[in-house]
Amino acid sequence: MKIRPIILGLCGILFFSCKNNETKSAKPTETIVEESIQAEEEIPVMMCYMYASETDTISLNIEKLDKSVTGSLVYMLQEKDVNRGRIDGEMKGDTLFAEYSFMSEGKNSVRPIFFLQKDNQLIEGTATKDSIHYTFNESFPLTRTNCGVN
Repeated sequence: MKIRPIILGLCGILFFSCKNNETKSAKPTETIVEESIQAEEEIPVMMCYMYASETDTISLNIEKLDKSVTGSLVYMLQEKDVNRGRIDGEMKGDTLFAEYSFMSEGKNSVRPIFFLQKDNQLIEGTATKDSIHYTFNESFPLTRTNCGVN
């Protein structure tokens, strides 16, 4: 009769030790969930900016993925040909450095372009002759808008 309680005790210990192994195997699943959450954070963000006056319009639509930026840029300035093109670049701090590939006067051209981000605006800049310093023209600030409106 004393053997039965011992056997029942051993079976109980064995049963609970098997349950603990199941709990340990669940941890890799938690890691996979964390990895998939990090991947979701890398979804591109669409942002649209516009400057409009009675005579001039500048429209910039960009897609930002981490520091990489691509998009379209259109200049419609009074008494000038319309420039339409693409930008490809990256964010460095609060400044977008990109190349603008565009069509104007029937010719394809490429030029560097810079935008300083201030609040909900982008301010276009140009490089000085030494290409080390930049000046920004606040006369034509591009203000963030809802995409699809412009």
